Amino acid sequence: MEEIKPAFKKNNVAVCFSANDKYVPLMAVTISSIIENSNPENNYDVVILMTSISDENQVKLRKLIADKPNFSIRFVNVGPYVYGYSFYTESDPTNTKFSDEIYYRVLVPALMPSYKEVIFLDADVVVLEDISNILKYDFSNSLIGAVRDYEGISNCYNKNYEKTKYRISELNIKNFDNYVLSAVLVMNPQRFNEKFDVKDLLNLAVSKDWKQYDQDLLNVLCQDATTIIDAGWNFMEDIYGTYHSLPKPLFNEFLESEKHPKIIHYSGSRKPWIKIDSKYNKYFWKYAELTPFLDELKALEPND
Repeated sequence: MEEIKPAFKKNNVAVCFSANDKYVPLMAVTISSIIENSNPENNYDVVILMTSISDENQVKLRKLIADKPNFSIRFVNVGPYVYGYSFYTESDPTNTKFSDEIYYRVLVPALMPSYKEVIFLDADVVVLEDISNILKYDFSNSLIGAVRDYEGISNCYNKNYEKTKYRISELNIKNFDNYVLSAVLVMNPQRFNEKFDVKDLLNLAVSKDWKQYDQDLLNVLCQDATTIIDAGWNFMEDIYGTYHSLPKPLFNEFLESEKHPKIIHYSGSRKPWIKIDSKYNKYFWKYAELTPFLDELKALEPND
């Protein structure tokens, strides 16, 4: 693989995404939130892994940083690296289909081997403080840093929940209280490359129908080398009222994160144009207004 090297010599904060044209408007909101909460003493090295983002959308995204000398945006076509691989992207419960891009994060260590740490974000998050603050944790002995999956864990305390048996018996997760979300990751490329070959990672990715896709894969690979980080770095509103099923220490972690979320994750039906009564929607639309995709995003709202 052709190596991606840091865009800046000093204070380089690497932030990586994977997306296609469908998710570009959402990713623009995320990038805008990073820009607005950035530290001028840092340099932000944004790398977007893709196979199909149009030239027009690439131009629009670069306009976000037109007057930001401490920001760089680069697009990396990973098509040659994933050609011939068939990733499982079906979703039986919702009868929807995800995109192959959710698996591209496993390419990060091989593509960015000289980076000490890479922050990987999904496109459906907004960042409410300087993203570099997440690097204050020590990830030197970890493969990844991530936030617990509080919603999934709470459901796993229901013995009839289908994923309880799946996570324990099929994935062999040793402690499902430490199963983490992949929407906000800090990856340690050097440790990853010491332990795994990228071809082995890709072959494992296509080896079975992962119910939660790349997230299951990463939990299987990294469960013995994961730094659990503050829940506020991947805050997900408890829209189903299930978090009270968590063990008290984990529920208290969530309650603390609710006071001061650092990253809001609009996963599933938490999307601002689906759950229109959420108090957290204001953050999404605040940063959406700073992008050239506002009209497209507003068109996603229900017509009621």
